Amino acid sequence: MSNYIRQIKKNVWKWENENGLFSVKKYPTVEHAEKIRIIHQKLQQIDKSFVLPVLESAQEDFIIQPWFKGTHPVDYGTKMDRLEVFSLLEQLHDTNKSINWDNQNLLQPFDLYAKWQNRSLKMKEISYFVEFYLGEKKTRMLLHLGDIALKNMQLFNKQDNTILHGDVVHHNFLSNEKAYKIIDFDLAVIGPKEMEEILWMHRVLPAINYDIFLLISEFPMLEKVASKHKEALMYPNELYREWLYAYALPMERKQKFIDQLIPYTNKALTEWPKLCYNLSRL
Repeated sequence: MSNYIRQIKKNVWKWENENGLFSVKKYPTVEHAEKIRIIHQKLQQIDKSFVLPVLESAQEDFIIQPWFKGTHPVDYGTKMDRLEVFSLLEQLHDTNKSINWDNQNLLQPFDLYAKWQNRSLKMKEISYFVEFYLGEKKTRMLLHLGDIALKNMQLFNKQDNTILHGDVVHHNFLSNEKAYKIIDFDLAVIGPKEMEEILWMHRVLPAINYDIFLLISEFPMLEKVASKHKEALMYPNELYREWLYAYALPMERKQKFIDQLIPYTNKALTEWPKLCYNLSRL
């Protein structure tokens, strides 16, 4: 077998040697890599096949895993992928029945409200940048949506904490048509599972034209979460994150990204009143 290594991202490589095909990821600190290693070890101890094993490495700031062959990121616009990914998240969250994640001294507590407060403040700081592309009226609406949602958000019950993946973007779930796996626990934290369910709904809604009733018809267990945390679902989290990301991009990449972000934003702002109205009916 050939022996080669190819860089995939700045800190990720695809490595083939006599033993097979592997992904190799370098972490900024040994402590960060150790966090990932322990999470995988604990999940594998309770036989959770939705994660890939972590292999031993002489370099402690590297994580080496078998390459998941023939895979592609999931598509939240596809019902099967939505069903499978939500099942994976349920399995992950249910591990608190076997693992007391609170007592591991491994994961930081997650405060969604504080994170969103900070994100709203950052959006206001770059409002001049957003206004240049969206105009004053749409920018003002975008900021107002965040303020109203934060003002009325219900608190989350933190009595039943579990591990949260921390980044439920579609490309952190891989499928090869036979199996689905969760990857990249870099941002894993602890908190109530409802927080991650809210964040997952935020990720999925743009892919289904913001149809909250469709989502609830597929996942009836989410109706209670959506009903209790309507304001959290009204917070324009995806839009804020994307505009903050656009602002931070280097000039040579900024315009191409913004050319895609403007229609995405216009679509969201058009659908938002209907989404809010439908949430009010729950």
